[in-house]
Amino acid sequence: MKARQIGMIMLLPLLLSACSQGDSAPRTVVTGLVDATEIDAASKVPGRVRETFVREGQTVERGQKLVAIESDEIDAKVDQVNAAVAAAEAKLRLARSGARKEERDAARQGVEAARHQLDLAKKTYDRVVALRATGAIADAQFDEAEAKLKLAQDQLDMAESRYSLVMRGARAEEIDALSALVDQARGNLAEVRSYERETTQNAPIAGEVSKLLLHPGELAATGYPIVTIVDLSDVWATFAVREDMLARIHKGDTIQVEIPALGRTAPMTVASIAAMGDFATWKATSEKNSFDLKSFEVKARPVDRIDGLRPGMTVRWTME
Repeated sequence: MKARQIGMIMLLPLLLSACSQGDSAPRTVVTGLVDATEIDAASKVPGRVRETFVREGQTVERGQKLVAIESDEIDAKVDQVNAAVAAAEAKLRLARSGARKEERDAARQGVEAARHQLDLAKKTYDRVVALRATGAIADAQFDEAEAKLKLAQDQLDMAESRYSLVMRGARAEEIDALSALVDQARGNLAEVRSYERETTQNAPIAGEVSKLLLHPGELAATGYPIVTIVDLSDVWATFAVREDMLARIHKGDTIQVEIPALGRTAPMTVASIAAMGDFATWKATSEKNSFDLKSFEVKARPVDRIDGLRPGMTVRWTME
């Protein structure tokens, strides 16, 4: 959501000087405009407006649904990330549960088979050793029996190592790595879910819908305002006052302003005094010893709530 104030066209004030009967000092009438806080509801993700739930001029409460946006890209991304999370969690479960029963049985049978082969090779080797002592066999047959015995022993060692690995399951480092992948996938899902929530825009404040910028079927760009809400409880009047008149104004002063649209006057409190841009400078004419005068922005807020006061209304302040 992007907050801003209603932009007031900063014009030089209409200054009317008049002397009333019996008054020795002139009174200056300064004309200003009413402003109010304005909030734009905008989406972080692009999409097409599916439905609007409010209309211009409608009063809304904070959190009330304003508009729904459809985004095929977000829907597809949610499905993709959900699948990634499921795959990462499945790998982690597999690592933690270890090998299946069939794999453990196969490893155990491999150890038993290797042990039988070693027993057979050992018996053969013992017989060859006895025959060699009598000179009944050649040295080559002895070497062959000895090699088969060593091979059978190596195969048993390999089978036992494999069985031990299957029974222990994955290493702690492998489980930690898979856990990190699960966390990463879940983080991606949380990010996508946050974008998914952006497809429904709710009122950030209570107020009145001043503008409905997009309608069903239109495309909403990222960050582009869709609905504008004005907070009528936060209004003020802005005046452009020439600097040579600032001696009469102080922050916190209570002033009386006329509101022509409401046909009444009301008290306001001077809230701030700030310099305006160069475009609001009163240029000196050709008179001798004249100089340029800066204009200042004077903001005044109502002392009490003024029913019917709306942004854009004109107010008049008679400066004594």
